[in-house]
Amino acid sequence: MKSFFALLLASASVFAAAPNVGLIDEQEIFKTYAKSADMQAEIRKSEESAQASVGERVKVVEQLQADLVAAQKRGQDPMLSENGKKAVEAELQQKNGVFQQRRAELQNFVNEARGAIQQRVGEMNKQILADARTQAEKVAKAKGLQLVLGKSQAFFADASLDITQDVIKELNADYKASTPAAPAPAAPAAPAAPAPAAGDKPAAK
Repeated sequence: MKSFFALLLASASVFAAAPNVGLIDEQEIFKTYAKSADMQAEIRKSEESAQASVGERVKVVEQLQADLVAAQKRGQDPMLSENGKKAVEAELQQKNGVFQQRRAELQNFVNEARGAIQQRVGEMNKQILADARTQAEKVAKAKGLQLVLGKSQAFFADASLDITQDVIKELNADYKASTPAAPAPAAPAAPAAPAPAAGDKPAAK
C-alpha cells in the first residue's frame, strides 16, 4: 500500500511539473505570413529573370554549335582544295574555341544564378523563422505557455495546443505596421465651371 501511494505522489508531481505547451505549424506560417509571401514573390521574379537570361545564352550557344557543324560539313567536301581545307580547318578551330568559351560561360552563369537564388531562399527562411520565434514568445507569454514546439516535431497533439493562427496574426500586424503604405492616388481635379457665353449677364440679385 505504501508503494502505491508513493507511486501516486510521484506521478502527480510529474504532471504538476509538466509545462504548458503550444504548437506552431511552420509550413502554415510560410504560406500565410505576408512577409513570406512578399519575399517569395521577389525570389520568383529573380528566378524568371535568370531563366530569361539563361534562355538568351542558350540560343547563342546553339547558334555557335550550328555554325560549327556547318563548317565541319564544308570541310568534308571532296572538291575542296588544299588551301580551302586549311582555311576551313582554321575556321573550325576559331569557331570551336568561341563555342567552348560560350558554353563554359553559360554553365558558370547557371551555377552562379542557382547559388544566388538558393542563398536568398536560405536568408528568407532564417528571417521568417526568426520573426515567428519572436512572435511565438509574445503569444506564449500572453497565454502562460512555458514551451512552444514545431508541429512537425510532435507525433500527436490536441488541436487546442495549436497557436499558429495567433502567431500569424501577430506576424502580419507587425509586418503591416513596419511596411510603409503606398501613397494614395491623387484625386482627379474637379472640372472647371463653364465660362458664361458671350452676351450673358449675371442674374439680378
